[in-house]
Amino acid sequence: MFSLKILYQSRILYRLSAALENAASSIKKKSSNYEQSQFATKHNDHLQALKVELNEQKNGLSVSEWEDLRKNLISTYKNINSVNVDAVILGLCGGPEVICLAKSYMHYLQSSGMEANIATIGRLLRIYNIAYHAKGGHETALNAEEQQDILKMYAKLRERYEILDATTCENLICGLVCTKEWHLGLELLDMMKLTSTPSLTAYTELTIKAFSKLGDFKIGWRLLEQSVAQRKEPKCDAYIAYLKNIANEPANFESNFEMFLTFLEQNELIITEKVTQFITDNFTTSLSHAKSTQIDDQWKCANCGLHMRRIDISAGEYAKLSNSFLNKVLIRSDVFQKSTPEEVERFNRFITQTAPYDCVIDGLNVAYSAGVKKQPKMMALLLANVVKHFKKQGKHLLVLGRMHMNNWPKDEMLYIRRNAKLFLTNDLSQDDPFLLYATLKSGQSTDFCSRDMMRSHAFLLGNELKTVFRRWQQQHQYVLTNHDRRIIIKKPIQHLVCTHKVQDTWHVPYKQSYSPHPAEIFEVPESWLCLKFNKNV
Repeated sequence: MFSLKILYQSRILYRLSAALENAASSIKKKSSNYEQSQFATKHNDHLQALKVELNEQKNGLSVSEWEDLRKNLISTYKNINSVNVDAVILGLCGGPEVICLAKSYMHYLQSSGMEANIATIGRLLRIYNIAYHAKGGHETALNAEEQQDILKMYAKLRERYEILDATTCENLICGLVCTKEWHLGLELLDMMKLTSTPSLTAYTELTIKAFSKLGDFKIGWRLLEQSVAQRKEPKCDAYIAYLKNIANEPANFESNFEMFLTFLEQNELIITEKVTQFITDNFTTSLSHAKSTQIDDQWKCANCGLHMRRIDISAGEYAKLSNSFLNKVLIRSDVFQKSTPEEVERFNRFITQTAPYDCVIDGLNVAYSAGVKKQPKMMALLLANVVKHFKKQGKHLLVLGRMHMNNWPKDEMLYIRRNAKLFLTNDLSQDDPFLLYATLKSGQSTDFCSRDMMRSHAFLLGNELKTVFRRWQQQHQYVLTNHDRRIIIKKPIQHLVCTHKVQDTWHVPYKQSYSPHPAEIFEVPESWLCLKFNKNV
């Protein structure tokens, strides 16, 4: 018989907390908030203990036991009510090993004449998804009855709602990938785009499924490209799903694997140690070597002795990048929302009269390196020191800023005006497009100084020019970094720090663990994988 002792203890605690809250109504608000947070923690602890107790009942509860649990949760916790209690209970029906528990509760709802709402259905779909992956993620990981249950939920929601919200679409995708009808999830992905940007989870689930089928590689690659275009870095499991499948096609292994490496190179993506380990463990026959390595100060690989490639942008590529930037990035509707055509024209005249420059400085970005809450004196002093740093090298400088900088301390601003050209935009204008345009307009040898990684501008240029832009940026961007409470001007890196091929050998940077957030600055990866194909296979 399922015991509700944990729940009863929680009810006593709830009554005690309510009494104390009433008694404490006259004391300070801060103290009252602290008391409430402590009791909220206790409630969470008791729910967790209830989850452990419930999960011991792997085959489910009787109708009366489920009914008692449902009623007691509603009466015990003021944030649990008749609308959300079913989703809460399914949330307590934890991991894949107790899927029968979740099915038992859904059977109770059905036999009691209660209909599961959209949140409860979403929770059940997630439970099926967890069980599916835990059992290997193959077509028979869930039995036919479970797969049919998922398809019934899908059909029911599609019939009831013409347009589904993004969360429900994601939940359905997580369910559909457990079935043979997973392609239906692609339509849901498009539906998500009507109201929001599809989630990384949705992209990952569909990509894994597509790559698990040889005939669906094109769909998998399309999903990966869409994910990257939305600035969502693909997860390790998506890569591994692809690599697992190409291992079964030895005749096409080299071309398929190079497609993967080229994708990493073009999108400057860094794989994780988990993906690296899969490669070294599974491709020993197809690769003559696949060894972890490091790159020394001379940009030489410690394993093969080859030097990493220097960034090389042709005159033609640079001309195309420079000419495209004005129309695709600077003169756009959203720039004019924060600027004006008159300001852009004023800027163009200024550039024509004062360019070319050796270095263009993002004045506010540099100044804020001192701390956004610092006094204007400190920020102006830092900017003046950066100007002095480059002026000592004999560089012709442009500093871009905003009108309110006219109110900064006169001595520092006077130094900046005497040692650099200064252009101030309206306080609501965007700095970055002006900065990049001035740099590109000045010629291929011109550098710029900013901590901003300019990712949004890179994506606006399209796939072809995005890669050229990012390499040009890496080659010409000075960045201010904090080191031991000192601000250091970090020089641009002149060699490729992404996946690339040198002669017949690939060098692939990797990191220890996955992060959805790309690096904030260009930096040399500590770990690399040195790869070479076995031509004798």
